[in-house]
Amino acid sequence: MFNLFRKKEIGTKVVDKIMMTQEAKWKALASRLKKDQGIIVIFWFEETMRLAQEAFSPETALAERFLLARQVHPSQAQLKKIIFAEHYPLAQKEKELMERLHFQEAEIWSAMDDPLFREFGSDKIIQLMKQLGMKEDQVIEHNMISKAIHNAQEKIEAKVSLDQLAVSQDEWLQKNWRTS
Repeated sequence: MFNLFRKKEIGTKVVDKIMMTQEAKWKALASRLKKDQGIIVIFWFEETMRLAQEAFSPETALAERFLLARQVHPSQAQLKKIIFAEHYPLAQKEKELMERLHFQEAEIWSAMDDPLFREFGSDKIIQLMKQLGMKEDQVIEHNMISKAIHNAQEKIEAKVSLDQLAVSQDEWLQKNWRTS
């Protein structure tokens, strides 16, 4: 009835940090990297990593602190704070990586103007946020938002039969989601 006796899912706790724009996301992330030298940033797509490297100053965009998800080895993640710079469109792929790396908690930074968010009408949400007086550099963080993102990923997962590789989130959506 109310799932009183259902076991809680054991897995990685995801903490979403949403910014209004990618520019604001990069600024906040660069500030965080300057303060904490023990952070590693994981990217799902090469294009996102390239954009981050362009946005960050040379002292924060050190090659050893930026990793592509497919290249991350568990030893690189030990004793480090891990931040994902974006969501992967498929929840299962995110979950598999987090389990392989034995993450207890994952922090994922996204922007409302990321391609994945635009697929689900984030332009209207950005307008509403601005009307409510929210600033671009304010971080939105709430369990309801994380759940909504996860539901959107599952919606995509239900329609995608083949996960074709891509260099950007937009290209991935074009190859896998918009064609199904």
